[in-house]
Amino acid sequence: MAKNSKKLETLKILVTGFEPFGGEKVNPSEKIVKKLAKDSFPNIELYLLILPVSYAESIKRLEEFYSENNIDVTIHIGQAGGSTAVTIERLGANIIDSTHPDNDDTMKEDEAIIKKARDAYFTKIDVKGLVEWLNKKHIPTILSYTAGQYICNEVYFYSLHYSDKHKNPKYVLFVHLPFLPEQVAQKAPKNNGIASMCLPIQYRAIKLIVSNIGRYLPKS
Repeated sequence: MAKNSKKLETLKILVTGFEPFGGEKVNPSEKIVKKLAKDSFPNIELYLLILPVSYAESIKRLEEFYSENNIDVTIHIGQAGGSTAVTIERLGANIIDSTHPDNDDTMKEDEAIIKKARDAYFTKIDVKGLVEWLNKKHIPTILSYTAGQYICNEVYFYSLHYSDKHKNPKYVLFVHLPFLPEQVAQKAPKNNGIASMCLPIQYRAIKLIVSNIGRYLPKS
């Protein structure tokens, strides 16, 4: 007699990375998204996007994608040069305020991402539990309460806002990654004290997050 078994629900997950910016030749998030394209994940339907480092185009690409696809979880990943660990972001704020231009040479200061929207959104994902678990997996991971005021924060806030208004995606997360060693080496001789993390560890972190994100979603 066959045993009764509950079929696991397939999660539709979007993972996005960014192109290089700020004079860098590579972006770890872009490399990781390209590596994920070669992997398979049980019970996960994976969608992948490389976003331009552009205030206008990054949001346009996401808007187009969400209008054509229903997603359970969006996981944005981006580079945070100088960080010492994988950084899980807890909230997106409704502000752009940076003295660094985007790749279109556009600079924005003290501007709302979406006018008349909330000041901020918190992710509904159990980020504290996720941080604790990744550290137990020997991946240095920290929790952050600011994704900055540049394009990483812009796409995070936009996806959280879209989720709140349209329930698509249902859940959103942003993960910041340190420089790669090759990026720090290229800054010599002014690279003393700049942190880095090798690509295999960064990739393992993202792969673990994608594979296990269902454990950290709110219980229905």
